[in-house]
Amino acid sequence: MKTFLFGILSVFLLTGFFSSCHRQTPPEDWVAQVGNTYITLDEFRTFYETDPNFALDSLGLPALYGELQTLIDQYLAVKQAQNDGLANDPILRKAIRWERKQAMLRALYRQIIGSQIQITEEDLRRAYRQKNEMVHVRHLFTKDRAQAQRWFDQLKSKNANFKELAAKAFRDSILKTNGGDLGWAKVAELDQDFVRGLDTLRPGEISRPVKTRWGYHIIQMIDAKVPAIVRESDFARQRPGLERWLKQQKGLALSRKYIAQTLGKLNPQPDAKVFMRLWYLVSGTQNLEQSRTQRTLALDNATIFRLETEMNDWLDRPFIHFKGGHVTLRQFFSGMKEVPISHRPEFRTAHQLSLQIARWFRDEYLFKQAQDRGLQNDPQVQKEVAAFERQEIYYYYVQQMVDTLSVPPAVKTYFQQKDRSAPPDRNLLKFNTLTEWKWSRAQRLLHLRLRTLPVPVHIREELLKKENKQIDWRGRVRMFMVRKPS
Repeated sequence: MKTFLFGILSVFLLTGFFSSCHRQTPPEDWVAQVGNTYITLDEFRTFYETDPNFALDSLGLPALYGELQTLIDQYLAVKQAQNDGLANDPILRKAIRWERKQAMLRALYRQIIGSQIQITEEDLRRAYRQKNEMVHVRHLFTKDRAQAQRWFDQLKSKNANFKELAAKAFRDSILKTNGGDLGWAKVAELDQDFVRGLDTLRPGEISRPVKTRWGYHIIQMIDAKVPAIVRESDFARQRPGLERWLKQQKGLALSRKYIAQTLGKLNPQPDAKVFMRLWYLVSGTQNLEQSRTQRTLALDNATIFRLETEMNDWLDRPFIHFKGGHVTLRQFFSGMKEVPISHRPEFRTAHQLSLQIARWFRDEYLFKQAQDRGLQNDPQVQKEVAAFERQEIYYYYVQQMVDTLSVPPAVKTYFQQKDRSAPPDRNLLKFNTLTEWKWSRAQRLLHLRLRTLPVPVHIREELLKKENKQIDWRGRVRMFMVRKPS
């Protein structure tokens, strides 16, 4: 039986580091220039639209200007990384390999699924009515899934109410006192993962824990209103966003169908004996059906190293069988080490572990297909990886600043005391924790440091002002009232 070799990308030098030295021809819609590199308006929009911290401290032109300065700082951080030889940092290289893999998988879906997606005029109008539905909701938020489940259980059993739990869930005074009430908002203005938690709710009902990019939410639908008419001018303005949203929704459905059909033909199955041994060493029990561990387990590096030692004689045995090949236990462990800790399988039962292994196999198989198609050279893949590199390098330097930051005694004392009505500096009122203050201070210091680099920076003020006029600042919904460091 032939062995299925899961491809691991060779180590790439940071793509953003070695762009051509000759001056590029400027695109028409460039909003900023950093050295010989131009930042387009589309790139800037993607940047601020996906930043959960955007416009928390200010609105209008100052908010856009501050966001653009951060994006420029990310480009400058790459220049600083060139000087510091950061390309050889093993953690950064591993993170970039992972992001390249995810970008290639997204590109594979675009190639396979994209041509099958058809959007009709009726689809768009139906989506307009759906996305412009007004909802009145409130929520609880935590980064801990177990905590979110406890809150849900308390609400369902009526052992607590939303207002009591909101006082614990939020630190800012507004959500803390109003029971997590977000007020009335258009569905289109809410996070899409958050909206999926609303889809099946009727007024008064409470969702199970809903995962978004920030963490976990418990959502209560208070009321909803559907628009009676379609305003043509508003419909035309929203049309591009509606098309993107519909493509994503239809793409998800087609992707699930494609994956089910592909994996159905391969029929991947874990080897019973090897899986039993693995489960026993991880959980301490041989009961596959009824056992549930007391705490959530994960295949972290220490656990994998222990398993490799204790299962040394098993490493070259087939672990996953599929039609036409198999994956050895050694290959599985090697592949798992390439997965960032935050994406490693978490489980409490043998069934959950089995599902996580199946997802890993799915992604590895599809990644091999993406490699065979040469998608590492896809322009969109390279663009996404470059953006990821810039962000990771920037945060690397911010964290360096945080780690070496000297905190004035008056600031430290302020955040330690319960009564914060009289801060030594009024700017401290913007921060709820010392961590938030340190992060903001580090970003400011890094900004000043990066601007000493011999790299010219230019901003097209007129294009920024035009962009400002096109944004509905009053319609922006804030899921949180406080800054959350990345």
